[in-house]
Amino acid sequence: MTTEERRAFGRRLAAERGAVQMTQRELAERVYDALPDVQRPDLDTLEGYVKRWEAGRAGIGRRYRRALADALGLDEAFLCEGQPSAPADETDDERRQLLACLGVLGIEAAVAGEALEPIRQALSNALPGGLQGHVVADWEEVAFEHGHAFLTTAPEVLLPHLAHDLVKLQRTIRTVGGEGLRQSLCAPAGKLAALIAMAVATLGQARQARDWWKTARHTADASTDRDLKIWVRGYEAMSALYSGRPPALVLRLADEAIAIAGASPGGAVLEAMAGRAQVLAMLGRAAEAEATINAMRDRFARLPHTTADERLSTGAWPETALRHTAAFTYTYTRNAAEAERAQSAALTLYPADMRRQRAQIELLRATCLIQGGDIATGIAHASRTMESLNRPQRTTTVQRGAQMVLNAVPRSQMKQPSVHEYREILALPGAHSLQDGA
Repeated sequence: MTTEERRAFGRRLAAERGAVQMTQRELAERVYDALPDVQRPDLDTLEGYVKRWEAGRAGIGRRYRRALADALGLDEAFLCEGQPSAPADETDDERRQLLACLGVLGIEAAVAGEALEPIRQALSNALPGGLQGHVVADWEEVAFEHGHAFLTTAPEVLLPHLAHDLVKLQRTIRTVGGEGLRQSLCAPAGKLAALIAMAVATLGQARQARDWWKTARHTADASTDRDLKIWVRGYEAMSALYSGRPPALVLRLADEAIAIAGASPGGAVLEAMAGRAQVLAMLGRAAEAEATINAMRDRFARLPHTTADERLSTGAWPETALRHTAAFTYTYTRNAAEAERAQSAALTLYPADMRRQRAQIELLRATCLIQGGDIATGIAHASRTMESLNRPQRTTTVQRGAQMVLNAVPRSQMKQPSVHEYREILALPGAHSLQDGA
């Protein structure tokens, strides 16, 4: 190997080791296991080899090439010569189909922008080290921005842009070299797939949401990010709850996330715990639901402070989420005092631009008014809340809260004019239908 070839090999080796978050010692241990017993150096010697290879100070023989590739799960040709070992290239038919799908979603610019993409890629590849050192962080930033936008943007507006970026990310995963880098890219891909699942669920597309959640879960599991695996299952459980899927499924997903988390710190598991608390409340298991809320408070108290707009960050869980969960749970368990405290706290904390989330809390407040016997005031409050939202913001999540208001009305009062007018505003099916099918 020439000096430049040794340096190029060293850069690839260091990048691939970093992509799978492996120390030089850990790589040496894997190489040790991959080598035959005969004339195998000790671990200290192998660790020294790894350091010299990465620094570009030594060439590498064939048996060590093969052992390194096996240790990193890479194609030997890519590791040693820089030749991509990506999955099968996207066919022309696949490319046309993906572009056609984006066109249906209203992303005509995707086709026009194709002419610019090779130019951008060429510039990126010309940078020292190429794309390898930046691609994962770049896509994590894209996923973060979409999560931030989801909280305030109408799902039907956001969905085409999510789809466009996921198509681009899929192509990146196909073309980058190295199994470790592709595995790292599965984390932002899993996050984007989960956001698409949330979007289609809130648009009432239950079958598509179910399929997207499966894909998000499988993609997260293909990554090395344990928090993401927990996060996806937690949000799938919550989405399943609001979509009216079987309570047993909600509990299974939530409990699976909680089991993966174990005693690990961090906020990723709190959405799963929130889903568990809410479905237990809906099942009439008030003591268990409130015990889950208390456990959430204990875990939340150990987290760093985060703002409401970080709700969909993998490792963050803001106080708005805790208060919202408590508001829902205590409303369902008819604990009026705790429900009122949680509702007031949530409304104080939610920023004005989170209109859907504030509307959900206002609908819980209307439900509590009706539960307390003030049907006229509760219905009037719910009516004002729904009329304050434009059509794109009346997602299935908000409509489920609106139906909860109707479910609280005694059957003997269902023919009251105010109740009839409220049902006309919503154009919802008859009362109790969503509850009975949950």
